[in-house]
Amino acid sequence: MKDRIKKYIPLALQGIQLQLSPGNNEVNEKYDGYAASLGPAIITSGLLPAIAFYTDLHRSGEGDVRRFKIIKLITSILTNDGETILNPNSDNSLLEHLLLPANNTRLFRDKILDAVIALKLAFRNFKHV
Repeated sequence: MKDRIKKYIPLALQGIQLQLSPGNNEVNEKYDGYAASLGPAIITSGLLPAIAFYTDLHRSGEGDVRRFKIIKLITSILTNDGETILNPNSDNSLLEHLLLPANNTRLFRDKILDAVIALKLAFRNFKHV
């Protein structure tokens, strides 16, 4: 396993606990599915289209379970690891960051994929409801 993934797992666990499962160690199973499908979406469609699809800020009717929360978790993991992301508290900060060509690099894509893998592994530690 890559060292970066190992480093991201505790950050992913902390992020899930704080953002998706406050106090009860349960998460909606849809989040696990969103995390599982993001990596293949990035590989097949490309980084920018996949992140744009997952930034579903204006979608309604889904209740509290929304794809952009996975993107916020990835942003949190990367910023806690020292990555500088513009407006990290914004719901669409990762998309805005990637719209600048200097930020949309192969290395940044690899870091995002590693964060996705760490999230997928971290979701195994929570009860799915």
